[in-house]
Amino acid sequence: MARRHPSLVPLSRDHHEGLILAIRLQQREKALLRMWSHDAEYQSRAIVDFYESDLANHFDAEEQVLFPFIDRHVPSAVPLKNELIAEHREFAQYVEGFRHPSPDTLEARLREFGEKLELHIRKEDRKLFPLFEEKAPAEIMKQVEQGIQRFYEERRPPSE
Repeated sequence: MARRHPSLVPLSRDHHEGLILAIRLQQREKALLRMWSHDAEYQSRAIVDFYESDLANHFDAEEQVLFPFIDRHVPSAVPLKNELIAEHREFAQYVEGFRHPSPDTLEARLREFGEKLELHIRKEDRKLFPLFEEKAPAEIMKQVEQGIQRFYEERRPPSE
């Protein structure tokens, strides 16, 4: 596997954390319990917490920093970018459902969320990012790198 361009490394790091959650949700009762529980309500709270602490910022970084560069400099990736934005909205809807989960559908929704999150992350890592790295000029990659770094610095909690 090729090394990720430095401009996209912070987003790839976020993907790692998202994949851990996605895989645990899919593994259900087989998931390792270190810092995890098989309780469905615990898992729904964990999703809400992860969304609020990490995933929403990640989506914002992509939509506010990376995606405008894609619009301007990698037009062949715009349909894929639009698909990913629609998925971001779908994840937000899932999270709203996890705030007040229905016991009848919770198990299925957790597994579904995990499957969709993994597919979403893989789509970005295996399709969007390589296309952007291939097509975007070096100066644009540098601007993206600076923009993402600034984005995360502005959102870092004051204690860090």
